[in-house]
Amino acid sequence: MNTAPLDALARSLTGPFAFCGVAVARGDQRHFAISHAPFLEVTPQTMFRVASISKIVVGRAVAAFVKTKATTWDADVSDILGWSLRHPAHPHVPVTLGMVAGHAAGLDDDAGYLIPAHQSLQAFCAERAILNAVPGTRFGYSNLGYIILAAVIEALSDKPFPAAVAPFAPIGAGFNWIGVSDPDIARAIPTFRRSGNQFLPQVDAPPDVAQPGANPGAYSPQGGLRTSLEGMLTLADGLGAPEALWTPQMGPGDYLDGVFESYGAGVQIFAQPRFYPRPLVGHFGNAYGFNGGVWFDAKTDLRFAYALNGVEMGNESDAFSEAEKAIFDAVAQLKE
Repeated sequence: MNTAPLDALARSLTGPFAFCGVAVARGDQRHFAISHAPFLEVTPQTMFRVASISKIVVGRAVAAFVKTKATTWDADVSDILGWSLRHPAHPHVPVTLGMVAGHAAGLDDDAGYLIPAHQSLQAFCAERAILNAVPGTRFGYSNLGYIILAAVIEALSDKPFPAAVAPFAPIGAGFNWIGVSDPDIARAIPTFRRSGNQFLPQVDAPPDVAQPGANPGAYSPQGGLRTSLEGMLTLADGLGAPEALWTPQMGPGDYLDGVFESYGAGVQIFAQPRFYPRPLVGHFGNAYGFNGGVWFDAKTDLRFAYALNGVEMGNESDAFSEAEKAIFDAVAQLKE
């Protein structure tokens, strides 16, 4: 592969960002294009928080239980959890495992999804209006849904969430640093926000290392995976042809003007993405100044990942940025 354009692009994005990394793989060929601000040291193994890319790991763990027939996508999550999860106006409509994994359960993040460590997930859900649509009728991206899936994983595995999902995560990775080695934590970088000419740490500024609480939300299953650019590429290596749990043909939804299309277990599925010329499977991440993505282009056997660290303060848009579009364009043009 001629990866020189990727190297040049990574260099051009350093300045607007504190760190830009693009990893690509085709067959046995792998390449890492990395550029960073002078105050950072970044390699393909440097750890950082990868936001909603974390959902790939959660989805794989849940899909494994379905594959082994420990449960089904049609299973009522209330039966698995041992407490009732229902829309108050539609108590007879079950909230199924497939609905939660596919963001079609009607769950609403507007009521919040950061659960106090002293509170149980059951109590948190009972006290808030967390369902805003009839389950199974529309797509609505929900971080809370993936915290509920973490509880499902704990119930089905009879293990704490970090231990249960470890086989599905890159080696050495961990949710909220659990399972990550001390040397890797010491070399990790924060996520930054750019304010003028300054990059301000938002998450993981030493010694800000999170500890587990009394509910699965304490592990941040929706976005708290810490891994590296190499680990992100490992996630891309494992993307195949996942089952779609929700497609636009199934109903309306908040598709964010092309940011979402179909959705599987922890993966976005694009037959016709607006930002790339071929079908893609993977997941984006956007939080605390980090933008990133892990993707598989099956038509050209191309796996790739990217990380941008240092999004401008106040920019909370989930739309793909111009920098991300430039990365997609450069990757799409890679030759054999």
